[in-house]
Amino acid sequence: MKTLKGPVTVNSFHYDVESPTADAKQDLHISIDHPELKDEQGKPMDEEKGKIFQIIIPFDIHPEGAPFKISGLIGQVVQLVDFHGNPEDLESKDVKQISRSVVEYIETLTYQVTAVALNRGVSLNFTAHSEVKPDEKTKRAQNEDK
Repeated sequence: MKTLKGPVTVNSFHYDVESPTADAKQDLHISIDHPELKDEQGKPMDEEKGKIFQIIIPFDIHPEGAPFKISGLIGQVVQLVDFHGNPEDLESKDVKQISRSVVEYIETLTYQVTAVALNRGVSLNFTAHSEVKPDEKTKRAQNEDK
């Protein structure tokens, strides 16, 4: 799926010290919204080429055995060329594709912050064992369509 992407936006990113024996956690939820975006003149954005969506990923992660946890909210605006449907119409592989740059940003920020805080970077990899989970709003919309 061809996409036009805006910059990744970090709304919040928190690094906190955590006991390495605390329960591991990997809460990362991908939310896709269709915001009412406006251009510089205050007119609705042109969606003739395809729908414009905002990818929002809230996360709360404590890697197993790590002396830290991270949490935050990072997002990006994307335009899906030749797609004119709703977020719940997207296939799982498409959601993974359009959200990947935001997920990579979380991985990169975590590595960079831990490189400074712990004197060694910690790599997160959400692709090997991750499952894309729609947020509650998207789940409800999908169930209503059935």
